[in-house]
Amino acid sequence: MGRKMNRGKQQVLFNYLPGRTFDFEGGVISRISRIRGLQRNDLNLQVLLMKIQEEARGWDEQFRPGLPDRVLSDASRFVLLEPKNVDAELFPKVFWCDNRSCGRVFDYSNRDDLPRQVTCSVCRTGKLVQLRFVKIHHCGALEPLAPPVCQQCGSSNHMMLDTRGSERISNFRWVCRNPQCNGRRVSLYPGLCRVCYQPNNAQQPNNAQAANRRENEMSIEVHRAGRTYYTQTTTLLNIPRRQLDAFFNLSDWGGIAAAKFFRITNRPLEDFNLSASSQQTTLNPGLSNDDLTELMSRQARGEFATPEQMAVALQEMQQRNQQSQQRHAPDAIAQQLVTQTGVPLTTWRQAGQEILETIMPLENGRPKKLLELPPTTQEIQNAQVAQQTAQSMGLSQLDLVTDFPMIVATYGYTRAETTPNRCRLNPFPPERDHGGKLPIYVDEVQADALLLSLNPDRVYSWLQRNGYQPTVPNGSDPNLARRAYFVQLFEDVPLRETLQGNRPEARMVFGLLHTLSHLCVRQAALLCGLDRTSLSEYLLPRTLTFAIYCNHRFGATIGALTALFEQSLAEWLNAVRNARRCVYDPVCRERESSCHACTHLAETSCRFFNLNLGRSFLFGGPDSQLGNIQVGYLDPSL
Repeated sequence: MGRKMNRGKQQVLFNYLPGRTFDFEGGVISRISRIRGLQRNDLNLQVLLMKIQEEARGWDEQFRPGLPDRVLSDASRFVLLEPKNVDAELFPKVFWCDNRSCGRVFDYSNRDDLPRQVTCSVCRTGKLVQLRFVKIHHCGALEPLAPPVCQQCGSSNHMMLDTRGSERISNFRWVCRNPQCNGRRVSLYPGLCRVCYQPNNAQQPNNAQAANRRENEMSIEVHRAGRTYYTQTTTLLNIPRRQLDAFFNLSDWGGIAAAKFFRITNRPLEDFNLSASSQQTTLNPGLSNDDLTELMSRQARGEFATPEQMAVALQEMQQRNQQSQQRHAPDAIAQQLVTQTGVPLTTWRQAGQEILETIMPLENGRPKKLLELPPTTQEIQNAQVAQQTAQSMGLSQLDLVTDFPMIVATYGYTRAETTPNRCRLNPFPPERDHGGKLPIYVDEVQADALLLSLNPDRVYSWLQRNGYQPTVPNGSDPNLARRAYFVQLFEDVPLRETLQGNRPEARMVFGLLHTLSHLCVRQAALLCGLDRTSLSEYLLPRTLTFAIYCNHRFGATIGALTALFEQSLAEWLNAVRNARRCVYDPVCRERESSCHACTHLAETSCRFFNLNLGRSFLFGGPDSQLGNIQVGYLDPSL
């Protein structure tokens, strides 16, 4: 079209993606055809794909044929692109005369050239404007709303669209203005999706054929309506860089990450990037500089009377180093984890992604830890009350992480629905400039974040006080086994669905973590003077951890959480602890103890669709799935 407009990366990632229509400047309706971008080779694609795969598994594979597990497990099929330019095309190529007495519709969808005149060629008075209605299907198909063929005259060239003075599409009518048809009227019918409709066998019952047709009927929508396009994105906080590529090639990297989380090992993850030469060193270890210094000192003291004695000492050092390296080998560390926790390695492999995200802030950054700041520090003298409040609320960790790398990745879209298995999850078209790889569009923002973790011992006691008897794994270390129980608890649990009463302990723990996270976001926004959409949550339920972070690139959100941590932490925690009531009580409390006025967040801030929430988890009271919760987690008796 020869026109340009400027949009930010975040706007592109959510609103200007391939296949989406938008109102271009000047009233022209367009469809994004392609995004050109800078390839990001510095990010760890494998970790990002694991996160996407975790979310995509909410759909059965038949509902994501373009993103099955075998594709999402193959990093060579994808490319990470940071958006730079967006290409758009005119869509739909269906024009409508704005003269209500004429209302003729002209379809140029199959033509490359468009009429030069802007005046209707029939009435000579009305102007031609793009028809703002399109047809969509939950498989991802998008088509223009073209005039149908008249059943009487066999032509679509005389069709007008009569809105009948209504804004409801169900009231619209097609009218054939051919004189021989005498104004024949037809209701708008979107038709069947040409992409996925397959006629049933004629021998099948009529009701099965009718159900098949209903399933494949398209919908008519205004092109800018939300149902026409739902963006599928994921967020990763502090994603590891490419320097950990070799670490992820280890078969037991999930177990090593868990061992790091449980402090079974303190080795930096980068130390596990074993090259061929370092593996050889493990098999035949040499001497370090400290070893050589020790040998020289012993020789100077006259401990070695003969060369043979020095050879024996040298051999003893090599054996000692070899035993030490064997104890710190990846497979040995993973086995220690299994032995001490009593949880099999398969569980740790499944939970590795989430545990890794929990430990990365400690691995890469220098978080400011509230519960470990010395009381002599000047800035903590005003926060001692906050320490006491955090501990009384059952928090075992409250850390501030500044300049926290946040990656927003957009990997696909749906139409008509967002609920898994009621729509198809589609990837973006392959990128011809990158060998036909599927693009994932990313943007990196430096945000500040607060990381909060629940005390596992208190959560365990809370479950017992409410009548549940958690089955702790049989590990050699009871403390680690109890913490590992919560990792095992969420194995194969569909957290993006309402957790039913058949998973009571999982519902209790996740509901507690999710609700506390929402209240923290709401109260932080109030104290920082921000809109709640400026803050987002990031849940890591297996480690009883959640993060609150600023999701805007610029503006007043920058440094807001840092100021909250340094100046208003006690006030914030007390506000969360006192958020017992809702303005809609007692109605809200008697039903769900969760509504837009007390616990809900915007969809941009909560990736779990405001499900499995309830103030009852924190303060006690009725729950829709579990009945009455006797003791809330914030009960002082705990």
